[in-house]
Amino acid sequence: LSMAHAVGPTGYVWAFEPARETATLLAEGIAANGFAHVALEQSALSSTCGTARLSLNENSELNALVRGDSLASASETVSILTLDECLERYNWRDIDFVKIDAEGEELNILKGGERFFSELSPLIQYEVKAGTDLHLELLRHFAALGYHSYRLVPGLDLLVPFDSESSPDGFLLNLFCCKQDCFERYSDTGFFLDSQSDLPTAGTGRFEGVRKQPGNRAAYDWRHTISGLPYGVQLSALWERTMATGTISDVDEALSLYAISVDSSLSPAERFRALESCLHLLKSLCERRPSTMHLASLARVARDYGARSLAVNALRQLSEAILEHNGTNLREPFLMPGKRFDAIPPGETIGNWVLAAVLEELERLGSFSSFYTGPSARRRLEIIRDLGF
Repeated sequence: LSMAHAVGPTGYVWAFEPARETATLLAEGIAANGFAHVALEQSALSSTCGTARLSLNENSELNALVRGDSLASASETVSILTLDECLERYNWRDIDFVKIDAEGEELNILKGGERFFSELSPLIQYEVKAGTDLHLELLRHFAALGYHSYRLVPGLDLLVPFDSESSPDGFLLNLFCCKQDCFERYSDTGFFLDSQSDLPTAGTGRFEGVRKQPGNRAAYDWRHTISGLPYGVQLSALWERTMATGTISDVDEALSLYAISVDSSLSPAERFRALESCLHLLKSLCERRPSTMHLASLARVARDYGARSLAVNALRQLSEAILEHNGTNLREPFLMPGKRFDAIPPGETIGNWVLAAVLEELERLGSFSSFYTGPSARRRLEIIRDLGF
């Protein structure tokens, strides 16, 4: 429905939903929104046409095609189509975007869409996690079809080449991929880094050129970027006294790098490398000098970078320190873990303000959806409610 709203009546959306109950609800949503530009196909996609059994999960997004005699839960028979069959049926041309979320059926969808992926060139979002299983082999199969894979950097709305040799973040669900001609169509949007060769050399020193441009050093200094925020106004005098000791230049450097990363006037490559350098610096800082609000900065930067597990771990460590020891070290400048609290005045009970911000961001990041946290989140939610922010 959100995609149909985005493309508007001059575009068109084809939605594949095999489960009877879910398809019925989707049809009601399409009708309620008056979307005449959505085709609902009550079928699954796979490698061949026909029928199969679909397991029905209490959470419908986990429904999956099953083979053999392995059914251990409720199920229903559903029709199966292939992308190549639909290419003919719907006379598809100029498909811009494909979202594939099929609970482990992704490889079969590729097999049934070889002509589709060869003749068309959409941007694709595909799920790489089914349950606890990570299916990174999909990268190879997409690459064989000429598609290069990218991951989303959420804080920058940027797609960067996915490094299959690195350990993926524990929250990674989806990757994106496209062919070169698709990349070129979107190259002027600022949403892509084409390859690792586009990235500047790593390290904080390479940003001296950015900072030395007229007026930039002051523009990226924390005294300009966060001291004017409500909490910065309240704490900047304390920060100045601490910074005057000259022993914590790494904090100054990290905050400057973060300011560079959010400067939309710079190139995507410069912003990404600044964010990456900031993350490495804050990780090292927290290892060398554990401090509660260093963890807040780390959580903000890690979330923006797409290192969500690192952000969640920092928030858990920080919330435990605050709740168990009832105190925060606010002597050094820091980033709030979530952007919403940048604009909220702390008031007289600044410790409560910090705790509310940490717990709220932990609630947002700690699971794929609050739908799944259940009673385990109750105490945290009650604290957030009672703190009043």
